[in-house]
Amino acid sequence: MALIHLPQPKWNSGTGRQVILKGDFGKIEQALVESFELTHSPSLEYLSSSQVQVYATPDCLARVMLTGFPSPLHRGVLVDGGLSDGRYRANAAPAILDLAVSGNLWGLEKSGQWYCVLAVAGSEDTTFMLKGMPVMRVSSQAGQVITLRNNANTADIGYGFSANELADSLILVLTGASRGFMRAITANNSDNGIGGTIAYGGSALSLAQGDWFMVLPKTNFRYLGMVLNDNSGNLVPFQQEGGAWFYRTARDLAQGAINGLTAFDLGLAAPPTARRLLGYAAATGGYEVKLAVSGDGSNPALLLHGTPPAASFYGVRGALPFSCAVPVNHKLYLDNNNTAGQVVRLTGWEE
Repeated sequence: MALIHLPQPKWNSGTGRQVILKGDFGKIEQALVESFELTHSPSLEYLSSSQVQVYATPDCLARVMLTGFPSPLHRGVLVDGGLSDGRYRANAAPAILDLAVSGNLWGLEKSGQWYCVLAVAGSEDTTFMLKGMPVMRVSSQAGQVITLRNNANTADIGYGFSANELADSLILVLTGASRGFMRAITANNSDNGIGGTIAYGGSALSLAQGDWFMVLPKTNFRYLGMVLNDNSGNLVPFQQEGGAWFYRTARDLAQGAINGLTAFDLGLAAPPTARRLLGYAAATGGYEVKLAVSGDGSNPALLLHGTPPAASFYGVRGALPFSCAVPVNHKLYLDNNNTAGQVVRLTGWEE
């Protein structure tokens, strides 16, 4: 595998001319060809209520370039803030992330929480391991100290980080007025209750309650995907196919009558990396299926309207699928003309 040989250590020594041998050109040529094989990162697989894995064998390696996290502005572009070396790693055996095992997460395990699964490696490592970083939201900002909000946006939270373990890592803002901006972390507290804080340097960010952000760790890393630890502390079963993620059981986004376009936060329905939602609207009790979906709260982007069948099927009488873009504020506006017996469920998302 040529990528694992680049760059050559000898190229970094001295300041004069460097000798490049015929074999070096062979490695460079092989690396160029091999790079076209790495169009996606390795896939995540659900194992259990606390475990996910990247599966690999000696014949089908899990190969990855540690090139950072998806840009919140440009699909298909990765950013690392200069923290990751971007180099190739490959595993010949499964790598497992267990949320219940100490050291597998930054901070302590939380329920009702999205975790970003990262492939991480030391500078001399040729393989990678998995580690989870909690995805965070803003509660408030005083000066340049952010108080943290839980993912459901219902209360403040602390993640039980070791004091200042995130120092020299970076904040990457995913939603809101400062979307796409990074700042260096200068400090974090160790609160494990409702008073978690992160301080940053540089010019002040424009942050509001509910804004999402990621911490890019001070190590070599590559984003692999998002997993949801539900309100019971169990990983939600999923299947990943490239950039598409599918729940094994659809998750409710809204139920009952909705009178006028009403905002629904996507906090525990889809991660802030989602660009498109997949789902369906259904009705019970013989009611018509009705759903209007809007991204701005004023103009419906799609409409669903169906007459109920004569008999129920899996508890509903009528269901219609939909997909829609995720607005940059990570909210959807829904309306069903104040009709009873309605439910909106999400089946997955695309990144």
